[in-house]
Amino acid sequence: TNKYDRIKMLTKRQLQLYTFLKTYSKENNIMPSFENIKTYMKMGSKSQAFQMLGYLEYKGYIKKKYAQARGIKIIKEYKCE
Repeated sequence: TNKYDRIKMLTKRQLQLYTFLKTYSKENNIMPSFENIKTYMKMGSKSQAFQMLGYLEYKGYIKKKYAQARGIKIIKEYKCE
C-alpha cells in the first residue's frame, strides 16, 4: 500500500465508530447523537466524539453538517483489505 492508502485506512477505534454509525442509523433511521456516540464508545466527553468524527470526515468516510443535530452522512463504504 502507498502512503495515501494508509491515510485512508481506519484505526480499530475509528472502524468501531464507523460501524456504530452504520448500525445505529440502519436500526433507528436516524444518526446517533454525540451523547449516543460518547456512551457507546466509552468516551469521557462529547468533544472526543466530535474529534473522532472529524478523523472519519478527513479520511473521506463521512460528511458532517455543522449546526445540524445528528448531521452526519456516510459517504463512502469501508473496505477491509
